[in-house]
Amino acid sequence: MTLRRRLLLPLLALALVSCGGGDPKKEFIDRANGICDEAEDDFANLRQPTSVVELAPFAEKTLVIVQKAQGELASLTPPDQDRAELETRVLNPFAALVTEAEGFVEKVKAAGQDEAQLIALISKRPDASKIDLTYLRSYGLGTCADAIQLGT
Repeated sequence: MTLRRRLLLPLLALALVSCGGGDPKKEFIDRANGICDEAEDDFANLRQPTSVVELAPFAEKTLVIVQKAQGELASLTPPDQDRAELETRVLNPFAALVTEAEGFVEKVKAAGQDEAQLIALISKRPDASKIDLTYLRSYGLGTCADAIQLGT
């Protein structure tokens, strides 16, 4: 092997290692925060209902945003070492929240403009209490914690 090759091979190997793969946790966090940024923007653009007539469309639009974000987050591959904890503390409770929200929206639509029913439903709306928002923030997913709070 020539001297030139002996010098270039380690540099090439170093370049391949530094460019290849990356940090799975950082990649996961970046992609998840991107999804949550979009959801947060969508929530910010929602016009808050000012009458009972606007409640069902508002609930439906909120649900669409939550479903999209949850589906996109569920499609990400968490780092192996963090997968179980992310699933237990965040991903599975988020999926359950979406299911609960779907049922809630159906009840709101069925209530129509009956203020008494709607007020009773609003007091029982789904919340994010089963999602560990503190863990999300400590993991580097503060944007997701903020978006979840906005959506509930």
